[in-house]
Amino acid sequence: MHDENINKIKEIIGSAASIPDPVERSRKYRTIVGILSQNAVRSNDPEYIEEAMKIAGMVTDDPSKAYVEIIRAISKMNRKDKKTFDETVKITEKIDNDLDLSVALSEIVFAFGKYGINKKDEMIYFASLDLVQKIPMNTYRAMAYRNLSKVMADIDQIKSLDLLDRSIEILGKSEGEGIKTIYQILAYCDTSAVLAKLNDNRSYGFFRKAEEMTDNIMDDFEKSAVLLKILETGIEIGNKFEDKKILDDAAGISKGITREYYKTLAKNALLKKKN
Repeated sequence: MHDENINKIKEIIGSAASIPDPVERSRKYRTIVGILSQNAVRSNDPEYIEEAMKIAGMVTDDPSKAYVEIIRAISKMNRKDKKTFDETVKITEKIDNDLDLSVALSEIVFAFGKYGINKKDEMIYFASLDLVQKIPMNTYRAMAYRNLSKVMADIDQIKSLDLLDRSIEILGKSEGEGIKTIYQILAYCDTSAVLAKLNDNRSYGFFRKAEEMTDNIMDDFEKSAVLLKILETGIEIGNKFEDKKILDDAAGISKGITREYYKTLAKNALLKKKN
């Protein structure tokens, strides 16, 4: 970290310390943690993480979010080794609720697990795989297995399918747990897409489940988002299995998208259809 950056950080911290309202002061510290975390990612300089950890200790208003921010930054940095993995997992001990802990652990699993798969580093890969079991919330634990499965699909389809089957099993147990509909749809679409990549016809079942659930979404933004996801997934399945009907249906799905931003993305997605 350069001297001028150190001086700037000291100035910002000093200005935060002078805020009399403890809630506002805590929010300022959390903002500083976010800035330091972003700088860590941009520079790959672990000193920013060290500073962020010091400031996170001063956050009194929802400090868990500050630690999640730091963990997310470490996960995006280039350095991936067992020592960094262990240190990052250690930070999660400071998180005091299941949601933030699930988010943090899933970030670690994906980042280090992906590195382990791509670099053939079995120590980091298996450590990441073991960590999945510690994710408290089913949706995030299922997502962690699913994300690893996606990465593994291009390398070892048997292992990828095993990971995906674990995710599917958790998803099945999660039904009826009050999970927000949009998250269920996204999970089914992701599962469907990976199954298609693995030439597994179960892909159709998960795709149909996702389609059937869209009627339960009333919010226009959310509906447009999930319809786009379903459209993209349908195109992936249709292209993979050369299923003309699903590809033709994709154009019909796009008509239900009402928000301009998602309409534009849908038009771009339709260009990927195989004719």
